[in-house]
Amino acid sequence: MPAAKRPSLKEVLDIKSVAIVGVSAKLGYYWVHSMLQWDHELDVHLVSVKGGEVMGRRILESLEEVPGSIDYAIVAVPYKYVPQTLKEVSMKGAKGATVFTSGFSELGTPDGQKREDELRQLVQSLPTRVLGPNCMGLMYPKLGFAFMPTVKRLPGSVGFVSQSGGVAIATYTAGVESGVGFSKLFSFGNQIDITPSEILEYFADDKETKVVGGYIEGTRHGRAMLDALSKLAVRKPVVVLKGGRSEEGSRAVSSHTGALSGSRQIWDAVFKQANIQVVTTLEDLVATLSVFSLSPPPKSRRLGLVAISGGTSVIYTDLCIEHGLEVPRTSQATIDKLDPLIRDVGTGLGNPIDLAADYYQDQTVSEVVDIVGNEDRFDSLILEADVHNMHQVATIMGAADFLPDYWRAMARAGKKVADRLGKPVLVSVPEVAYPIPRAAAWNVFIEEGLPVFRNTREAVSALARVCEYYETRDRREAS
Repeated sequence: MPAAKRPSLKEVLDIKSVAIVGVSAKLGYYWVHSMLQWDHELDVHLVSVKGGEVMGRRILESLEEVPGSIDYAIVAVPYKYVPQTLKEVSMKGAKGATVFTSGFSELGTPDGQKREDELRQLVQSLPTRVLGPNCMGLMYPKLGFAFMPTVKRLPGSVGFVSQSGGVAIATYTAGVESGVGFSKLFSFGNQIDITPSEILEYFADDKETKVVGGYIEGTRHGRAMLDALSKLAVRKPVVVLKGGRSEEGSRAVSSHTGALSGSRQIWDAVFKQANIQVVTTLEDLVATLSVFSLSPPPKSRRLGLVAISGGTSVIYTDLCIEHGLEVPRTSQATIDKLDPLIRDVGTGLGNPIDLAADYYQDQTVSEVVDIVGNEDRFDSLILEADVHNMHQVATIMGAADFLPDYWRAMARAGKKVADRLGKPVLVSVPEVAYPIPRAAAWNVFIEEGLPVFRNTREAVSALARVCEYYETRDRREAS
């Protein structure tokens, strides 16, 4: 009997119809809410042996009741029914499937490993490609395909691959709150079929993806992953959060997805060799993806800072130097342009640009951002959106309602610099106090398309990683 023709990942992603098999009230109809939360043209079928109705839709009692064929299946049945369900979705024409079900090698038991080995053998005989088991699978915002409910829909240029469904959910949720849009996200779990290497190879050619992020715990195919990472990073920036760096974390990896973490030294060498930018927190992962996806490439490490306080200016300068960025002195020509605008005592124009009380004037700040953006010595800018100071002053003056207009003036000036001059303009919105006014300011900067950060350290460290990637790539291309 000839082997079944197995589709490529690109073919798998040509999805028009989806079946959710194992619809269950025990999960609060999680997958139904996820797949029906956005308006889209996908034909979604709900299947459970118990039948019933949810969200105004009938739940079919078997796949045989689905009219016509399906392109993709989400399998959320108990593990003993997974093999038969995959056979059935293959017979319905599914090119791809997510196996959400757990209970395989991640258990660390002989029975769990045996079930996984048998499932792998079965899947290799089917014309259906599988993500998982033990994973969230696929998220494709452009199509309206989601593996989490109650989130914003924001298609964009960031691709993401994750061994953990929870990390994929957190990264997407945090990313869209920061204005970062995603092309596709893959949670691959125990990787019995579709491997991270295959996903990385797909992203290398995917025109919808400009930068790739990843959460990796371990792999059974180390050489293939290294090759895929190296080839991808030549063409597109790659940012990785590696789980299992410590001995204790490595033990946790085995119980999570049944993978082998490997030594930290080996992974560090792999990432350095492949020009992969490495982070250690979800926050830094999102921050770095934000700069890569929303900003033009920096031409150098030279940075201009616009702030309100002399003290914070000193702190920010130290942060920049510690992360390998440069804070050159403002040229005299630029100081001469700034000087007529800055009338208050306590200001400093040498870089950082410390505006003191002049910061409270929206017209002044807009002109300062424009002038500083045109400074030839600065190839990037970080603007401090000092919400707590602005909120305090605006409140006592009865002008709190005007704050969104103030932030919009600053944002538009920064966006103009980024678009016209091709310089990254990053905005720090420090988490000091007043969450409601801070959220309002945050959203203004997102609406204007600038990358925003919870503090200046995140902005500085993210920019440093971006500089490192482009410098290394250019150096290697030159040699």
